[in-house]
Amino acid sequence: MLIGVQGSGQLTTRPPDPGRYRAVSELAEELGYDSIWAGEHLSFHNPILDLGVALATFAAVTERIRLGAGVVLLPLRHPSLVAKQAASLDYISGGRLLLGLGVGGEGAGDFEAAGVPIGERGARADEGIAALRLLLTERPASYSGRFYRFENVSIEPGPAHLAGPPLLVGGRSEAALRRAGTLGDGWLPYLVSARRYATGVDAVRGHAVAAGRDPDALGHVLVAFALVDEDGERARELARTHLSQRYGMAFERHHVERLCIVGTPEECAERVGEYAAAGVTHLSFNPAVDEDGFLDQVALLHDVAAGLRSTV
Repeated sequence: MLIGVQGSGQLTTRPPDPGRYRAVSELAEELGYDSIWAGEHLSFHNPILDLGVALATFAAVTERIRLGAGVVLLPLRHPSLVAKQAASLDYISGGRLLLGLGVGGEGAGDFEAAGVPIGERGARADEGIAALRLLLTERPASYSGRFYRFENVSIEPGPAHLAGPPLLVGGRSEAALRRAGTLGDGWLPYLVSARRYATGVDAVRGHAVAAGRDPDALGHVLVAFALVDEDGERARELARTHLSQRYGMAFERHHVERLCIVGTPEECAERVGEYAAAGVTHLSFNPAVDEDGFLDQVALLHDVAAGLRSTV
């Protein structure tokens, strides 16, 4: 199992210290994390840095660690714009990009800001993934669909490798599972239990087989909110409070216990093992803390996973 960490989270009250982006990426690479991730919103109720800027910052101060887009809200932008940014990031980082793609929907403000009807997000994602793959792998590329049309478009410089960065499809819905199996190079959900993840892996593989694709070629990634503390009860309450504020909704204790990796080091290690058994091949921790204590959690969570990486 590969281990990653979210370096650009949605904090609950204030924009993060700009220096923290450099600090977390340097720390993650020093500790031996396999990847560092950033998320995306255009207009959300909490501050979040632009995904491309965050990943470019990570790339500039690291040499080895993979750069995870978790996730680009694909329906909000023309696939040619996404392709340009992704190809540039992959090129400048020496082929380190992992390109997560999602439909969005957590905040209506994102769609209002982009002028995109939220009801079109699924159909736009289907077209967008197909068009994006062409733009990243063919020069020139042409595509004709309901939402996107272009002829003889060349994105230069292209990605570091001819196949382009892997396209990881986010989401938990049946439509997302279908996209992951038929259009993507892997699946990238969040807020799923280990049991539901295992069911999702089976579904993604089934869609791949039905589409004539090799299911063993797909990656299975998970973003998991996480918080570790010697006092497990304190960890669960801190995570519940943070996530409730972060998303402007009530996270209950059972949500934290079932969908997150939270508790004592032993409890968190056990949960990591459950996700590994469910089929996760690349786990990204999203620390459920604000600015204070963030870097400490990055180090503590790596310690939790380090003891399992050779056995799962």
